[in-house]
Amino acid sequence: MEIAYEKLCLDANSLFHYQEFILPRFNSPFHLHDEFELIIIIKSHGKLYLGSNVVNFTDGDMFLFAPGLPHCFYNTRGYEKENIPAHAVVVQFDKDFLGNAFFSKSEVSQFSRLKDKSKFGVQFIQPKKSLQKRIQKLNQKKNLKKLGEFLLILNKLAAKKNIRLLSTENTLNLCNLNDSIIINNVYKYVAENFQKKISFDAASSIANMQRSAFCRYFKRKTKKKFSEFVNETRIMHARKLLAETDKTIIEIAFECGYDNTSYFNRQFKQHCHITPTEFKYQIAQP
Repeated sequence: MEIAYEKLCLDANSLFHYQEFILPRFNSPFHLHDEFELIIIIKSHGKLYLGSNVVNFTDGDMFLFAPGLPHCFYNTRGYEKENIPAHAVVVQFDKDFLGNAFFSKSEVSQFSRLKDKSKFGVQFIQPKKSLQKRIQKLNQKKNLKKLGEFLLILNKLAAKKNIRLLSTENTLNLCNLNDSIIINNVYKYVAENFQKKISFDAASSIANMQRSAFCRYFKRKTKKKFSEFVNETRIMHARKLLAETDKTIIEIAFECGYDNTSYFNRQFKQHCHITPTEFKYQIAQP
């Protein structure tokens, strides 16, 4: 069964938990847990669903999530055909992992501010590869050297000014396990099918609801219409293609599930406040 709440089996003798994932594709469901989570995408690309928002992720991206923030990394359908394993490193730690008064001390006030921002989901923009390698090697250290290195890493992250907040407060209203299973399955359907025709009827069937009831339910839970959510996923993918390929606007529109270029252009401008052509021009500037 897909679950929303993830109870982590952390080592009671350790202050934080380090785990490395190398998989054909990321397969964790939409979930939340009681720990902070620092994630580095070593190798992979796709869509990160965070609350009711969606962003692209790719190699080298780094994120920090607060406890209770629902999230999931989905690879686009057919990712396995690239024969590149999805590779990530995750470090999880309890909010009181060094005592309940630790974050109130002046020496960690900078990280305390970052910790507060992480309830929205934090993306560290263009983190240095040297920092990524330090995190990857964290588990090779022992005893106080391991803890000391982790605190130095947190200090580095806290000092970074180039960050992006990914979500807004209270954008997702999940009341129970059944809600989270429904939202997870709908998100998964969109993530795997946005490049072709998305069916309201199929989404409603996945949620085991009539179409009208599903539309009301989705809007109540996510604060946005289902069609808005689908367009958001498609436009995020269009941004990725515009930035990373030489494909034409028409090719990109069709690859993102639009059969009408004019509608694609309107949706892109609505979400990004510039046209696809202007976006591609901006990306090309040195």
